[in-house]
Amino acid sequence: MSSTISPEVATPTPDDRRKVWRDGMLIAVVALTLNLIGNTHTGLWDRDEPRYAVAVREMRSQGDWMLPTFNGEPRYHKPILIYWLMGASTAVFGDNPFGLRFVSACAGVATALVCWRLARQLVGPLPALLGTLALVTSPLMVAESKLATTDATLALTIATAQACLWSLSQRDSMRVALGFWAAVAIAFLTKGPVGPSLIAVAGLASWLFGGPTAYWRRLRWRWGFGLFLMITVPWFLYIGIRTQGDFFRFAVGSQLVNRMTTQLEEHGGFPGYYPVSTLAMFYPWSAIVPASIVAAWSRRKQSPALGFLLGWALGPLVPLELMKTKLIHYYFPAMPALAILVAWFITVVAADVVTIRRWTFGRLAMGLIGGMGIGIVVLLIAGVQLLPGPVRLPSVALAVIVAAGTLYALFLFQSAMPVRAMQTLIVCWALAMAIFGGWFVPSGEPYRLSRIVGEKMAAYARAERTKPVLVTFQEPNIIYAMQRTAPTMRKWDQMADLLTRGQNLVTVINPSQVKSLDEDGRFQVDILEPVEGFNINKGIHERLRIARISPKSGVSLARRSAAEQTLVK
Repeated sequence: MSSTISPEVATPTPDDRRKVWRDGMLIAVVALTLNLIGNTHTGLWDRDEPRYAVAVREMRSQGDWMLPTFNGEPRYHKPILIYWLMGASTAVFGDNPFGLRFVSACAGVATALVCWRLARQLVGPLPALLGTLALVTSPLMVAESKLATTDATLALTIATAQACLWSLSQRDSMRVALGFWAAVAIAFLTKGPVGPSLIAVAGLASWLFGGPTAYWRRLRWRWGFGLFLMITVPWFLYIGIRTQGDFFRFAVGSQLVNRMTTQLEEHGGFPGYYPVSTLAMFYPWSAIVPASIVAAWSRRKQSPALGFLLGWALGPLVPLELMKTKLIHYYFPAMPALAILVAWFITVVAADVVTIRRWTFGRLAMGLIGGMGIGIVVLLIAGVQLLPGPVRLPSVALAVIVAAGTLYALFLFQSAMPVRAMQTLIVCWALAMAIFGGWFVPSGEPYRLSRIVGEKMAAYARAERTKPVLVTFQEPNIIYAMQRTAPTMRKWDQMADLLTRGQNLVTVINPSQVKSLDEDGRFQVDILEPVEGFNINKGIHERLRIARISPKSGVSLARRSAAEQTLVK
């Protein structure tokens, strides 16, 4: 079976065009459904979502669309583009999770369509359709396309750049070359140098693996770099002047250098972190990745398209593995190449009319699909016993779908029908992701601790006219849920300073902090309400206390000496 399409293809017939439109619409509908389902009923989750959300809210309220802030303080973590996009989205759909996530949902759909169009040129119509549907039903793709963060937008820019590079390898075009540079510039405005770096290492790896090289001399470097500067320089120059260089000192020092040399926010990993984590977050397709890469590697000299895909898939692994800070979504922009390679491999196996077990790592693929599928079903069944009542029924539904789809797919693989097996897994995981996003996750919404704390603190602050403050429990989602800024602190002396200004405080503390405050002797602590729920960032169930803090009668609030100061623990 040929792994590429000849450039001299026949003019499409009306039936061909209808099939192309049908395939494109199928991809768009599946992707958009999975990306949007449940977003209205699911609050912001991880730490990054509310950080972006609060920044957009504060920019809208202040009318300042050039300098992002979080909780009243400048936020230098990312360039400006994502805030502009989310600002436009919330202007249409409102300041709510659906409006904030709409940008990522659309970026996920666009990424799928760009990859599908590119894959048709690289590996043909059938593997292009299968690979793209595998991509849009993979857990990490769905998750990133549902989160109000930069990653879905970054993946779109990188996929667009890759599509432009392949097109330039086939023919010279000023328009396509400028499209490449525009994609690189937008990636830079989305997440700084990460996007251009991933594109560069993928291109280098593609060259080393036998991919096309003609595009290097067709990139119109002078015109292209000029366009890149026109798009990126205005805001970066403005923010550098306005912040007197603080933005660049933070972006380069605290973000870029520290992520390479230290484990920021305890996000570290072991050697081989990305292959292992991809196995979980790209399942079930990750089970077939080793066999697909070996097959593509053995045929890369006959097909520049395979060298191109291998470079895109494997090139980013080297710098990402060398970085000390590791997160699975760092590798996310390379996953479209993995999906295309998997679909190409499945169609090659089908053309040979043999079972997948006959191929190198084919038995491993079967074992991983079955073994990990069993593991997922066992976890879901355990969830029926351990999770709160409303989450149990969707757990059962997920277990049934994953079990049935996995078993039937294994039967089809064993029967030498790999294309039908892949189609079965696509349907299975489309249903599973729809249930997970539209039913399972919203069912757990009432138990999310940070949202509960934020809403209750805001209510008590209004009712008692007190000022909310955050001590050790400082999850960003509290700020979003309160819909107002709140001081954060690490020492009780900071709380004493606020109390001397004549206003009582409301905060959330754990039981050990109640004792610590009593021992301090300067504060009157009144427990207003116990709260409990699931802390998603720690992965634990926590019990906390909403408390009113006021000065203790007849006791001085004077600051303690350094030896006497108590850290909030």
